[in-house]
Amino acid sequence: MNSLFNIVNRKPLNHSLTTKYAFTLAEVLVTLGIIGVVSALTLPTLVKNHQRQVYVTQLHKVYNQMSQAVELYMTDTRAVSLAETRLRNNSVELKRFFTNYFKVVKDCNGSYVPCFADEYKSLDGSKTINPKHWKCNVVFTLADGTAVCADSKIEDNSKDENDEDVVNGYNGINVISMEFDINGTQGPNIYGRDYFSFDIDARGNIVDPNKSKHENGVKPSELFGYVGRIIEDGWKMEY
Repeated sequence: MNSLFNIVNRKPLNHSLTTKYAFTLAEVLVTLGIIGVVSALTLPTLVKNHQRQVYVTQLHKVYNQMSQAVELYMTDTRAVSLAETRLRNNSVELKRFFTNYFKVVKDCNGSYVPCFADEYKSLDGSKTINPKHWKCNVVFTLADGTAVCADSKIEDNSKDENDEDVVNGYNGINVISMEFDINGTQGPNIYGRDYFSFDIDARGNIVDPNKSKHENGVKPSELFGYVGRIIEDGWKMEY
C-alpha cells in the first residue's frame, strides 16, 4: 500500500525541461522573405555565369576536335605542316577533310542557311547580320549540333622575308579559315556567345587573327576576336 500510495502521490516531473519551441509564423515569413530577396539578387548572376560556362565548354570541345583532326590529317598525309598538304586553296580537299575526320549530319552545299541561323547580332545588339546569302567552301552541321563554315585560304605573302615564319618556310600561311555556331540554329545567335571564328595556321595551330583588334582597344561589340580573348582569360568568358 505504501508503495502504491507513493506512486499515486508522486510529484509530477518538471515539464519545463522537455518543452519544445517552434518558429512563429511571422518568423518563418520573415526568413522566407529574406531568402527570396537574396535569391532575386544573386540568381540572375548565377544563371548568367552558368550559361557562359556552357558556351565555353562547347567552344573548347570544337577547339579540341579541330586540333585533333588536323593532327591526324598531318599524320595520315605524312606532312610536317599543313602548308605541305593539299588543303591549301583546295575546296575539294577541305570537304574531304571534314567528311573524313568529323561526323557530318548535314551538308548545306556551301550556303550558311539552313545550317546556320537566319540572323545574328553583335554582343551589344547594335549590329544585326543576315547571312542567308553568304557562302563558304564547305558548310556542314556536325553530329553534336555545331554548324561549321570553312574556307581553304590562299597563301599570304605579306610578311617580311626576315619574319620567323618565313625563315622557317611557313610564309605566314593560315590554311583554313572557320566560322562556327556551337549550337547551330538555336539561340541566342550572338557573336561571342555561340558564334565564333578562328583560323588554322601552317603548323596546325588554332589562331585568332582578330584578337589584336580587342588588344588595341576596339570595343567587344565587334564581331570577331572572341576566341583569342577566351583563351587568354583561361577559357573563361569574362566579357
